[in-house]
Amino acid sequence: MIHIMNERKTSPSRLRQEHMEQTRDLIMEGLIRTMASGAVTWSIPEVARESGVSVPTIYRYFRTKQELVEGLGAYVVRKAGLAAMQPPRSPQDLIAMVREMYLRAEGMSDAMKMASVSELAQEIRKESIPVRLKMIEAALAPVLPFFPEQERLYLVRMVLLLTSSALIRAFDQYLGLAGTEAADTVSWAIFALTRADSSNEGTTQLSSEGNSERDVPRTGK
Repeated sequence: MIHIMNERKTSPSRLRQEHMEQTRDLIMEGLIRTMASGAVTWSIPEVARESGVSVPTIYRYFRTKQELVEGLGAYVVRKAGLAAMQPPRSPQDLIAMVREMYLRAEGMSDAMKMASVSELAQEIRKESIPVRLKMIEAALAPVLPFFPEQERLYLVRMVLLLTSSALIRAFDQYLGLAGTEAADTVSWAIFALTRADSSNEGTTQLSSEGNSERDVPRTGK
């Protein structure tokens, strides 16, 4: 009986929370459609119109345009089903995360795909690059010591590109690959790039000085 009474007491609160989440989602979807329209500039009233909510409602949830934009990343991650994933702590974790990202991208809505190439999306990605680089460095920490210092930088840069939305689009546009095929290809590439051992046997590299060869990981046959 007490349990039932507690449920009744918390029910209105739960309903309010669900309503707030639904409204936030409407606003985020409105922002995505606004971005997908290709407009170079946009306003809160435009987002409100696309969302089907009032301008004051948006400002109740997001005090500024910047807060609205900052909320988009978390929304996209949640909609993609990646919110529950822990930050990768090894190359294997990173590959698993990237595979999931590529697989989820296949089911992305047309509006989301169009929004991802908008000017605003490009600005958001640029701002997120330092955070992404740190995440990649942490995931590659077990293998980075096996690479010369300069090659560590090259490796992190390459993995950043392999885990980018731009490459997801490139697989589709240039090779007609998406979903599992694209995910398998990128997984192999990251695995091949991060294969190294303390002896660095069977590896070569062109030196920037004199084009001499030094040890770097080979992908194998």
